Amino acid sequence: MFRFPLLVAATAGVALAACGSSPDGTASPESTPIEAAERPDLEQSLTAHDWLLDVTDSSLAGDVTNPVTLTFAGSTAASGTAPCNTYRGTLVLEGDDSVRIEDIATTLMSCEPALEAAEREYLDALAQVRTADVRDPARLVLTSDGVRLSFTPIAARELIVGDWALTGVRRGAGILSVVEGTAPIARAAADGNVVVETGCNTLRTTWTIDGRAIVVEQQAGTSMDCEEPAGVMDQEAAIAAALTAASTVQITPATLTLLDDAGAIVLTARRG
Repeated sequence: MFRFPLLVAATAGVALAACGSSPDGTASPESTPIEAAERPDLEQSLTAHDWLLDVTDSSLAGDVTNPVTLTFAGSTAASGTAPCNTYRGTLVLEGDDSVRIEDIATTLMSCEPALEAAEREYLDALAQVRTADVRDPARLVLTSDGVRLSFTPIAARELIVGDWALTGVRRGAGILSVVEGTAPIARAAADGNVVVETGCNTLRTTWTIDGRAIVVEQQAGTSMDCEEPAGVMDQEAAIAAALTAASTVQITPATLTLLDDAGAIVLTARRG
């Protein structure tokens, strides 16, 4: 919320008039100062949600077709998914509405030229923003001269419902693609039940979400011993371990990422 400076008048009488005093000497309602408690807390507002770019309410000229997200980690970091890669930057907050995102770095996946151009435009705009409007809890608007990036909250509880084709799972120190010849998929129902086809057995479990926090209970399932394709049993064990380790969810209408307590990715998926 903006605060307007008061002009200091030359005489006490003029000063009272400028402040909108009433005849009995009390301040008029219009001149009542805005209490600090009425202003949205910037950090709390930014971190209250993961945010999804609203292209129709932003100044980007390119054709942004992939979901673009923005997530704030306290007052120090910002990250998200750009049209092609994921990105991360240093967050600087000052005062009631000043925001800067500096030193933005991305992963190095190669995409189609149109997506790469849209990504450059978005990240350039993000690096230019200087002001955050958080007065509407259902919208975040980042602006600077000539730049407007408008975001709406991501409702993870609603988006997670549906089929998710698993694309990567943590095995050892890295995220590996799924075994060739398998198509593992997780089906999350609105009642909290999950069925996971691992490429061999079927696992059944439940999920709960509170904000960004997710809990996936220990799974139960069939117990076939599959020899083909090679590595499918190791993949199944890794999927089960990743689901149990998950503590944070990052989600868009098209992508799902689960992270552990340390913030490391344990599983990735795309909308099935």
